[in-house]
Amino acid sequence: MKTISINGRFLTQPLTGVQRFAREMTRALDARIACGAVPHALKDVRWRLLAPGKAADDLDLKAISVERFGTGPGHVWEQGPLYWRARRDTLIGFGGSGPVLHGNQVVVIHDVTLFRHPASFGRGYRLFHGALGYVLSRRAKIGTVSNFSRRELAEVFRVPAAGIDVIYNATDHFAALRPDEGIIARLGLSDTPFFLLVGTLKPNKNVEFAVKAFEAFGGGDHKLVVVGGTDPSVFRDIAPTSKGNLIFPGRLTDEEIAGLQRQAVAFVFPSLYEGFGIPPLEAMTQGCPVLAADIPPVREACGDAVRYFDPLKTEALVEAMRMISADGGLRAELTRAGTDNAKRFSWDGSAVVLLNLLAAGRPA
Repeated sequence: MKTISINGRFLTQPLTGVQRFAREMTRALDARIACGAVPHALKDVRWRLLAPGKAADDLDLKAISVERFGTGPGHVWEQGPLYWRARRDTLIGFGGSGPVLHGNQVVVIHDVTLFRHPASFGRGYRLFHGALGYVLSRRAKIGTVSNFSRRELAEVFRVPAAGIDVIYNATDHFAALRPDEGIIARLGLSDTPFFLLVGTLKPNKNVEFAVKAFEAFGGGDHKLVVVGGTDPSVFRDIAPTSKGNLIFPGRLTDEEIAGLQRQAVAFVFPSLYEGFGIPPLEAMTQGCPVLAADIPPVREACGDAVRYFDPLKTEALVEAMRMISADGGLRAELTRAGTDNAKRFSWDGSAVVLLNLLAAGRPA
């Protein structure tokens, strides 16, 4: 019996966009397998999730078995125990890495930020992951999360774009949340207009740019909530008069973020580089208008459902903030457009793309 295994290393990693993709794709595949909604060529396949021994098991899978084994650092586990356990299987890797000796695998590489914005990573990380990407782009069947990333991977790794499949991110997991609306009171935002930003201090996320634009905005009683692994001391150059209007709650749950999105004047997404750009779509599922950087992957994901700004020009974001805070009609228009746009993407639809790829026997 043919076996398809999923690289479950993501179960030992902090939850970011890549791990979210892995978790939701695994759940979507499991749902289809459980009800028999798979291509005929995959009807008799055995499915399993292979994970390090310390991995959590919180996916509640019905049809995909979970096997935990091995110890050691993640890459060591992938190149050793995972390779050996899955050596006769078709292997799926959702997180951009996998055993280089495995000749029959699908690996989803989300972006090439490593090459476009190297300052966001340490030297050792750049060297290892750069080499790993080059090897896998030649050893494995590569997928990615947008047409933009497909072009980027083809250029950086010097492989044909036609050989890279697009498996989109999605947001239906976020749409199904029950927002924690109590976060508004806990952050002292009751009856207070605020902008919301979710991000880290990696240079490509451009968070400091957005904070400086908010300072220039001078919106009186408006506040800017910056959610994520941020350090307020990084923004020490912001004028003291604005610091009371900046809120840094640290990391929040998805439910808390959704609660903020429900009440925000707008969600601000200033990123300079993304593979896809899922945060704006998550905001759209909660009826939150979006101000977004005018970059190709965001255009691909968001279409005409956001108000764009140049992420290199402070005055462009300032003007967008002023416009959306003053124009209720614009906010309502973007809310409607965003709700419709987010529906273009679903984890089930992305699972179908992957299943068809596997059924066609396209891995090496």
